[in-house]
Amino acid sequence: MIELPRATTAPRPDTPTGFDLFRLPGLRRFARWRYARLALQLPLLLLALFVIVDGLTGRQLAPRNVATTSVWLHYRGFVVLGLAFLGNAFCAACPLMLVRGPSRVLKRWLGREWRWPRALRSKGFVIVLMLAFFFAYEAFSLWSSPWLTAWLVIGYFVAALAVDVLFPPGTFCKHVCPLGTFNFALSHTSPTQVTTVDADVCDRCEHKPCLHGRVSDHEGARAAWEARGLGAEGARRPAFIPLAEVTGANGRGRFPGCETDLFVPAMTSTMDCTLCLNCVRACPYDNVALRVRAPWREALAGAWRRRGGVSLAVLAIVLLWAGVMNAVAMIPPFFAAADAVATTLGTRNETLVLGLLFTLVIGVGGALTLGAFALGSLAAGVREGPRALLLRWGSVAMVLAVGFWTAHYLFHFLTGALTIVPVFQHFFEYRGFAVDTNWRLAQLVPSRWLFFVGAGIASIYGLMAIVVGGARALRDFGATRGVVAMWPIGLFALAVTVLQVVVLAQPMEMRGTLLGPLGPLP
Repeated sequence: MIELPRATTAPRPDTPTGFDLFRLPGLRRFARWRYARLALQLPLLLLALFVIVDGLTGRQLAPRNVATTSVWLHYRGFVVLGLAFLGNAFCAACPLMLVRGPSRVLKRWLGREWRWPRALRSKGFVIVLMLAFFFAYEAFSLWSSPWLTAWLVIGYFVAALAVDVLFPPGTFCKHVCPLGTFNFALSHTSPTQVTTVDADVCDRCEHKPCLHGRVSDHEGARAAWEARGLGAEGARRPAFIPLAEVTGANGRGRFPGCETDLFVPAMTSTMDCTLCLNCVRACPYDNVALRVRAPWREALAGAWRRRGGVSLAVLAIVLLWAGVMNAVAMIPPFFAAADAVATTLGTRNETLVLGLLFTLVIGVGGALTLGAFALGSLAAGVREGPRALLLRWGSVAMVLAVGFWTAHYLFHFLTGALTIVPVFQHFFEYRGFAVDTNWRLAQLVPSRWLFFVGAGIASIYGLMAIVVGGARALRDFGATRGVVAMWPIGLFALAVTVLQVVVLAQPMEMRGTLLGPLGPLP
């Protein structure tokens, strides 16, 4: 038996050193429980069933259907709240991963497993899928169609099952799922990160169970496990670690490792971390922590240079300007612009006009972003190509993107958070139950507060982006040149923040609610 006592050394300098949330009473024990993730997944699975049933068979009126209100109003609001205050909680509770049971049966029947194509292993493929999703959301008015929303959820389950059958576990989460990638990106400013309790323990660990998984039983069962010859997963085959070496409550059984190939001691970013906490359950030495960190820590650390690189910076820019497009498409100036484009082109084809505006906003926005990055580097006397610019300044765009999406989603959530009660009441009333639906429940906060809440969130993230840009400039170029370099980046972040505040100040189409267009003030 290998002795790996718990030492008291701190984590490595490039990982967070804040308070370990697993030190809170009962939280580590729950995280190590074999069925912890299942306990989180079952409520969302139940919600998905409500969405499918009401979306396909209920009244096709968006504000009164579980499908449209829970998906496009409540779910998105809780996603950004979870990301802002905890981390990627909704990937941790994702019910799509419950297809793993059927996929294993089908995989054994199929008899083989393919590797995900190397050309698709960057974020490029999922960025394309994400753009397609954002465009489809507008083109097909998904927020107003319970039927389409239900089929979207069904399609997600089918896609997760198909990818899981054909490719290694974790492929769907890491390379295919647009929602998962959205969560990964916005967790860039989340206040927690998975890391080690003691780096020395990891240095002495031979089997890397947090990555590959483990099987634990009495020492006498080792030979039987090794004789089974389960080598289909190659290097990812779980290691056999006797119960005598296991510290913690989960003990005997098979525990999967990280399905997105993250090795806990080497993690410097939340990218690709679903917060499933498989690593917590798989670690036999109880050496995984969930540490509190500053929200700007990852943006300042430049972790993208080591994991994901340019594709993550491109993802940041796409999310930023897709967020602008998503918000602008709900205010009167957009409708006027769309009408002007349609008149100029002599067409009333909404898909064509929307596609042109979509391309224009993201294309021009991306060019302006790269231009601001280039000015920042040129101000320091450095001429750089797009790759170097993206790696140096990409985190600024990501912080601004997080702010745009958070402010926008919370604006809608706060206008209709309480509608979840009458919508579920209506679900049962529509099917003959003796339920009295109270449609007076709607807003969580008064309308006059909405603008100030949104503008406050935008300002906080805008300030964070300015700080990140300034810190990167000073670190990369020194005190003298860095002060000059930070000005173009800071002004760009300020301009984007002002744009967001202006958008929030407009009367906005209240999608998915019974309310009319709301402005910031009564």
